[in-house]
This record gives sequence, structure tokens and C-alpha cells, in this order.
Amino acid sequence: MALTNADFRRMVGESRNHAVRALPPLTLPDRMPQRFAPESRPLVHLDSRDVRTIEIVWAPEPAPSGSRLVGGLALVAKVLALPALLVGSLYAQPAYECQRQKSRGMLYYGTTIQMCVSERMAERVGSVRDFVGRSLRSM
Repeated sequence: MALTNADFRRMVGESRNHAVRALPPLTLPDRMPQRFAPESRPLVHLDSRDVRTIEIVWAPEPAPSGSRLVGGLALVAKVLALPALLVGSLYAQPAYECQRQKSRGMLYYGTTIQMCVSERMAERVGSVRDFVGRSLRSM
């Protein structure tokens, strides 16, 4: 039994409405009928060959478990994790370098770690701005 376009559209429509009922298995032959076989192959009688079948089972997707609150919190965590990691990685290296310089006594007198980090971040922003400007001019 072959799956028709109407059957497929009905199955897709039912799955989108989440009202899917399990369908009986579809049975398809794994060999082409004789009328589509190339002429180079010898003719084989349909009665004499062993026909194997492939079954395709369309079953409904199991309902998601858990509450909506947990799913919503997980989604918010995923959405906010990337920007938080990006900002953290941009701030972490200058903060580490300035802390190391202070512990070794390499900062100027009166310079705090926050001043050092702000200076380093301004240098990074300036270098990115220069890079973008050069790229746009070259285009």
C-alpha cells in the first residue's frame, strides 16, 4: 500500500494540531515493479520471487513532561547565557591583567584596578572601531 499525497497531508495536519492518532504500519515493497525495471535485467516472474517489505510506522510524539515554568526558565537561561559569556570574556582578560599588575606593583601611583580595566576596555573599543573603519574604507 503506497502513501498518497492526501494521506501525507492529513498526517502532517494532524501532527500540527497535536491530535495525532497512531496509524497502522505502511507496507511498501523494496523493489520496483517490473514495468519500471531496466531492459538490461532479465525478466523475472512476480510469482517466483520472494518479496520483502519495509514497514513505516507513523506514531504520535510523546507529550512533553515537566512544567511550563521550568521550560520557560531554561529558555531564558539559554537566551541570556551567550551575551553574559561574551561580556564576561571581554571583561575577564583585562581584569586579570590589571590585578596581576597591581600584585606585582606595576600600576602607577593612585591607579585603581577599575581605572586600569576601563583604560584597557577603551583601547579595545578603539582598536575595533579602527578595524571596522579600515574595512569599510577598503570596500
